[in-house]
Amino acid sequence: MKQVGIVLAIVLWVTSAAAQVSNALYKEGVRLGNEGKVDEAVGKFQKAVAFEPGNFLYQLKLAYAYDMTSRLPEAHAAYEAALTLKSNSPEANRGLADVLRRLRFFVPAEKAYEKALSLKRNYEEALMGLGILYAEQDQLDKAAGAYLKVCKMNSKNVDAAFKAANVFWREKKYPEAVEYYRKALTLKPDLHDARFGLGLALKEKGDIEGAKVELRKACDAGVKQACKRLLQQM
Repeated sequence: MKQVGIVLAIVLWVTSAAAQVSNALYKEGVRLGNEGKVDEAVGKFQKAVAFEPGNFLYQLKLAYAYDMTSRLPEAHAAYEAALTLKSNSPEANRGLADVLRRLRFFVPAEKAYEKALSLKRNYEEALMGLGILYAEQDQLDKAAGAYLKVCKMNSKNVDAAFKAANVFWREKKYPEAVEYYRKALTLKPDLHDARFGLGLALKEKGDIEGAKVELRKACDAGVKQACKRLLQQM
C-alpha cells in the first residue's frame, strides 16, 4: 500500500508540474499573440497542447493561431480536436465554419455556422460568416438576410451595413444599396469603398449629380476606380 501511495504521489506531482508548464506556455502564447507575433504564438500553443492535449482552451487558441496565419488544414484539425473536447462551444463551431468556408467546403461550413447560432442565438460573427458564405455562392437574398439581422442587432456594425449594401448592389436593388452605403458612411466616413459604391448606386438610380459628388470624394481619397468612373461620366 505504501508503494502505491508513493507512485500515486509521483503521478500527481508530474501531472501538476506538466499543468504548470503548459499554463506558462499558454500565457506566453497569448502575450505573443497580443503583440502580433502570431507565428511565435503558434509554437507556444503547440507545446501547451502537447503537455495537455485534453485542455479545450489550449486547443482552441491553437486553432485561432493557425487560422490567423492562414494555416487552414492545421486550423481545421485543431478546431475538430477542440470540438471533441467541448462540442457545444459556439466559438469553436464558428471558427470551424470560417475555416471550412475558406477551404470552400460550403455545406459543412453552413452546418457549423448553424450549430454555432443554435448555441448562441445573437452571434454576430457567425451571422457575418454565414452572410459571406451565402454571398460567395450567389445566394444573395440569404446573404442580405444575414447581414440585415446583424444590422438590427447592432446598429453600429459598419461591416454588416457595407456588405448588405454590396449585396443589394449585386441584386440591382439600388435604393436599398444607397440606404446601406449611407448607413456605413455615417458610421465610418472614411470608408472610401462605400463612398465609391454609393456613387455607383446613385448613378443607377438616375441621380447623376449626386453620383459625381460621391465619386469625386472617393477619387480624391485615392479610389482609382472612382476616378475612372468619374472621367467616364464627364
